[in-house]
Amino acid sequence: MRRFVASAVIVLVLDQATKWWVNGALGFGESVRLIGDLVRLVHVRNAGSAFGLIQGSRPFFIVLSLASIAAILVLILSGRFHFRGSWVAFGVVLGGAIGNLIDRFWLHHVVDFIDIGFGSVRWPTFNVADIALTLGVLYLAVRFAWPQGAETRPPSGAGEPG
Repeated sequence: MRRFVASAVIVLVLDQATKWWVNGALGFGESVRLIGDLVRLVHVRNAGSAFGLIQGSRPFFIVLSLASIAAILVLILSGRFHFRGSWVAFGVVLGGAIGNLIDRFWLHHVVDFIDIGFGSVRWPTFNVADIALTLGVLYLAVRFAWPQGAETRPPSGAGEPG
């Protein structure tokens, strides 16, 4: 359980700290090149979902975030998903979900700032919470799809799995 909580807190703190920095260091729409045109920081506000879809649906996304957070807590507390990395994966997903929920609740939009691509071919701008959500969900999806070698739940009182 400590890995779960620590992972969530680390992601949440990194996400909120980087968004706070971007809000203070870059004007809205301002862009700074980090690695030529390949990687840039750009201050954008996303009132929609991933890739900027479904703009202006704040109440829907708040409810969806709360439902996702509840589902993560139910899954982790059920004790059924104990395989290598499960605690960390669920934790980073939770931290990312809470990070973007905080933005939606207080700012009415999510602060995105990582922009990658070549010239006019760009990936949608994203943030630390998005990275955590994506990597955590991908890891869990792979482990659920191919559970071979997954550890079983340890006996009561045993240490938590990795």
